[in-house]
Amino acid sequence: MKVVILGYGSVGSVLSKMLSKEKRVKEIICCGINFKRKQEDERVIHKIIDLTDEKKLVEFLNKEKPDAVVNATHPKFNLNIMKACIKAKVNYIDTASFWDFDPNPKAKIPYKMEQTDHNKDFLKNNKIGLIEAGVAPGMDNLMAAECASELDEVDYIKIRMVEDTGSNEIYFPWNKEWLLDELSTKPIVYENGVFKLVDSFGAEEEYTFPEPIGKRKTYYFAQDEVGSIPLHIKTKKLDVKIHDNNISVFKTLLALGLLSEKKISVDGVKVKPLSVLTKLLPNPIPGEEKKFPEARFAMSVEAIGKINKKKKIVKCSIVFPAQKDINKLGLDANFISYPTALSIKLFLMEIPNITKRGVFPPEILEKVIRKRILNELKKIKQINFTKKMVACFSQI
Repeated sequence: MKVVILGYGSVGSVLSKMLSKEKRVKEIICCGINFKRKQEDERVIHKIIDLTDEKKLVEFLNKEKPDAVVNATHPKFNLNIMKACIKAKVNYIDTASFWDFDPNPKAKIPYKMEQTDHNKDFLKNNKIGLIEAGVAPGMDNLMAAECASELDEVDYIKIRMVEDTGSNEIYFPWNKEWLLDELSTKPIVYENGVFKLVDSFGAEEEYTFPEPIGKRKTYYFAQDEVGSIPLHIKTKKLDVKIHDNNISVFKTLLALGLLSEKKISVDGVKVKPLSVLTKLLPNPIPGEEKKFPEARFAMSVEAIGKINKKKKIVKCSIVFPAQKDINKLGLDANFISYPTALSIKLFLMEIPNITKRGVFPPEILEKVIRKRILNELKKIKQINFTKKMVACFSQI
């Protein structure tokens, strides 16, 4: 397999190291504008690429003829890269949508998953456009499909996450621009066939994660999964809530209006508070993650419904290793880039086996593919993956 990775940041650089350990991967071409973490491996090639120049990107892909292109950049480049992959007739994977607000009051979903506009193009080329294929969205979509498949009827899919640095110090484990954009975006929930906007950080819920996480307070958070999963898995309700140990900081930024994209006038100069905040906050520094040894990411997905008319809960959970254990892997990864890159790798390695074509998210991958990915996840000793079914006695 020959792979092109577009974007050599905290995720792309870790992914290239993971892929270099796979015997089936013969060549990895890493494209970006910054190679501070340049990898020394004969199968890894580094190239500087301008992602805004579609013509040159197409020429590059036509010349290299990769089996797949991994978009590990900011989602604002999704469409540019997809168009290039269409013209070069190459398989494509990304990790998130740009998720732009749809002003049409009759729109079924408040946010548009822009990649799906190219479904026909990928079908015509007989190619795969696997979107939302990171850890969240991505692996949790797959877990939702796995849990739902065990039930005759699904009433409620709950996705709950923990992102904890183990410190009161502010640390951005991934692209600050994209994190702040998510913080400024109103979450959506799905209920009784309707997608609706809700308040950020609302609906506090104490949720029990597997140990060593335990009980944590979770809140509504803007995530792509909500706009995708109900379109492919029949459920009455779906929502995503997250625990973040810096949630009080995020709430303060929101309350002060610093996450607003609405221009304000300062001494006659119009500025967007969010743009100013983005420029003022520091970029992540390679190696800085080692200051947070207890930092950890985990997530649980529950499908609540019925089997033979009896209420049941099927729950899948993943607890990823703490930062101090990730450091031992020699990947220069943090507690978010490690699970994200790992998830991409697991999806990517199944590209030759996926029979479905077009643009689609992980929850509609074939059952055999889903099972194989989850089984590969279980084999990784640093990760605690659990799946269980229990009787449900509470109200849904």
